[in-house]
Amino acid sequence: MKSIIKYIAIIVIASIAISCSKNEINYGEFEILRDDQAMLKVNYNIAYGADPNVQININGKRVSTLIKTRYPYPGGGYGTLGDSRPDYLVIQPGASEVSISIPKRGTSIDSVVLYKTGISTEAGKSYTLHLTDTAANTKSLLAVDNFVLPDSGFVKYKFVNLMPNVPSVDLYYGTTLVVANIGYLKESEFFIRPVLAGTALAWTIRASGGTTALATYTSASTFLNRRIYTVFATGYSGRTDAVRKPYVGFFLTR
Repeated sequence: MKSIIKYIAIIVIASIAISCSKNEINYGEFEILRDDQAMLKVNYNIAYGADPNVQININGKRVSTLIKTRYPYPGGGYGTLGDSRPDYLVIQPGASEVSISIPKRGTSIDSVVLYKTGISTEAGKSYTLHLTDTAANTKSLLAVDNFVLPDSGFVKYKFVNLMPNVPSVDLYYGTTLVVANIGYLKESEFFIRPVLAGTALAWTIRASGGTTALATYTSASTFLNRRIYTVFATGYSGRTDAVRKPYVGFFLTR
């Protein structure tokens, strides 16, 4: 009987630990989120034609698996690579350096650093670092995320334009214009839409004021009840290869 009680206690403790640590992925020396820490997602959209495997480093330490472009890490998303978890990395607040590099084969040692930038974060807040373009033109946008859920029956979105050769874009859901004239490396305000049960219309991006779709994406997973999404336009207008053509991507914030 004592052995059975012991096993039950172990299972309960393990279950509590899993519950407390969900929505957090920790690599290296990163720890479980405390009130004096911050969270970060890296939306990697540096679109080299060869699309090499890269790693994300924070303050010189690798914090990711190997990923390719169009990957919100950690967690992935819809119309992107990866899965669809609303996960973040845990970081220490204050000044940090984020870099993207191609590692030496079979190691986490940098071989070629593709990009690095400094960011500043505050304790208790969550952020997404959006990265886009290539080579010397790589740009980044550090966005503050919002975890306040919408009411039941509604979905909350934010839209970001990461298309280097399109100055501003419009976002449509079906034939309805939902966000207009979002400039390159700019984000919209959060907007709320009702859940349309059983419906899956196409999300479409167009150059602002235009009538031609640059990219579309359709999935019922992009309007789940009481979820928060970041929608982003990425790629290059006029490109047709799978790595650099235009895409509409989504990732779950909550």
